[in-house]
Amino acid sequence: MAHHERVDETREVDVVVVGSGVSGSSAARTAARTGAKVAMLEKSESFGGSAALSAGMFWTAPTVETYRARIPLGNLELGTRVVGDYRDALAELRASGVRVADEPKHDIMTFGIGYSTDIHAILAWCREEILAAGGQVRTNTPVIELLYDGGGVTGVVAREDGDRLVRYEAQAVILATGGFQGARDELTRHIGPNADRLVLRSNPGSVGDGLRLARSAGAGGTTAMSTFYGHLLPYPVDRFRSEDYLPYSQYYSGSTVLVNLLGERFTDETEGDELLNQAVTFQPQARGVLIFDEHVRSTEATEEPFPGLGATDRFATAVEAGGTYAVADTVPALLDQVAAWGIDRYNLGRTLDAYTDAVASGGGVARGIPVSGTARAPQQGPFYALMVQPSITFTFGGVRTNTEGEALDHDGRPIPGLYAAGADIGGLSNYGYAGGLAPGYITGRWAGRSASQRAASAPQLNRAPSLINEAHPTTHGATA
Repeated sequence: MAHHERVDETREVDVVVVGSGVSGSSAARTAARTGAKVAMLEKSESFGGSAALSAGMFWTAPTVETYRARIPLGNLELGTRVVGDYRDALAELRASGVRVADEPKHDIMTFGIGYSTDIHAILAWCREEILAAGGQVRTNTPVIELLYDGGGVTGVVAREDGDRLVRYEAQAVILATGGFQGARDELTRHIGPNADRLVLRSNPGSVGDGLRLARSAGAGGTTAMSTFYGHLLPYPVDRFRSEDYLPYSQYYSGSTVLVNLLGERFTDETEGDELLNQAVTFQPQARGVLIFDEHVRSTEATEEPFPGLGATDRFATAVEAGGTYAVADTVPALLDQVAAWGIDRYNLGRTLDAYTDAVASGGGVARGIPVSGTARAPQQGPFYALMVQPSITFTFGGVRTNTEGEALDHDGRPIPGLYAAGADIGGLSNYGYAGGLAPGYITGRWAGRSASQRAASAPQLNRAPSLINEAHPTTHGATA
């Protein structure tokens, strides 16, 4: 629907950034620092998106080789540039004066390298820099349509103060809205059955605005549309608020035996929690059961997975949260309790026996499912079982871009004036996860630099941008 008949005000800027998470903040700061007049528009009441809810670990793959090994389906071009730009981005943060740990943490999510940072300070620093350069930052300002003149993107229409429509005419628009994990229909369309059961473990505003806006200008899709990042949570939970996101996550699940409601294993557990989280989604009722022993509970399940998260007894927290659990002194007694949940006792026993045998012979295959050579069978009582469910923090598919942050159409050509960053771009992570904050910050820098270069080189024409509906009568305008 075209709103342009009643635009209340028109403003001219060089670059509009849609979203204020780590990628939007980084993009807007970079563009402002390189001379562009920037407007960063956030639809929520507060700045920061899902980044503001994170633990602040700034990490990614240490080398291109490890990126390829962990994320074989990832976009190698994007991955190579993210890894290559990591040191420089880290140096930029250190130079800003925000807290960045001196010592790196290794093997994050089994393979990454990263540094603990103060994410709130990073976000605040970006906003200060934008304002110092004469830019504007606004909350409660959803972007409802992209302006497009057939040849390129020429700005946006945003809603301010609930009902005022403001047209921002700009040489460049950067989409950084954080993915589409909050859009149940998009999840079902791309991920499949059970995707609408995924518990939302992110800010509620990331509902695919960037994807819809980009599509309205002809952007192409990417790989990884069916894969996502999240962590296993207890099932059920009495409540789930942002302060529960980190303590409820069962990061240690890679050291457990994971079965479905049929009592069967379905994946190699040592792949790690964020991959197990995806695998559980496609199991009956999108549920699983973690089985482990006292050794796992007293080590990994209580350790701090990475700095900033805090050490906590995750099993005790899960029980307190309302999760279905069992504790017993022997494995058979534990299986009796789990069988009371409706899981076939005989099948569950066979699964565990086959797993234990495979572990004893140094790994292999148990009932058709791989068992890693590094796996360890439950052996030290008491023994524990916890029912779990998957969550989603952000999606891995999205807007197709190149390493300059330019949004590409279905034929791989840049759409003039349109850029994307962070979780709005697709394919950097694909099933495997290359990190959130660092790739968001780095891809934001690409988009910010490219957008400000375009603004600097564009002839300052008084173009009258039309809404996309006029340029493409067959395309519906994106509405928030």
